[in-house]
Amino acid sequence: MTPSVVTRSWTQSVESVNALIEALVRPTIEMQRVIGAVADGDLSKKMSSDVHGEMLELKSTINAMVDQLNGFVSELTRVTREVGTEGKLGQASAVTIEVGGVWKDLTDNVNQI
Repeated sequence: MTPSVVTRSWTQSVESVNALIEALVRPTIEMQRVIGAVADGDLSKKMSSDVHGEMLELKSTINAMVDQLNGFVSELTRVTREVGTEGKLGQASAVTIEVGGVWKDLTDNVNQI
């Protein structure tokens, strides 16, 4: 092999390894960006990477979590406004979104107040 063939082959190998690393790291960076935003109270971020397999499931789960939190915040804001500023104490607010788990418990507790 000539030196230029070896150099080309080496360059292609390095580019392939770099592309593989990028494909593995990008979704992790996206997850960190979205989860960090949620931790900071910013519910406007979602994962947008083109992923497949288990990473697609994780992307769907994280984006569904952000949607659920956004819905919960909207609902809690509405309930708080009705109960607090509009003076409807003692009147339960109807939950207009589908919530589950701890979010449903919290909504039920707010209504009990």
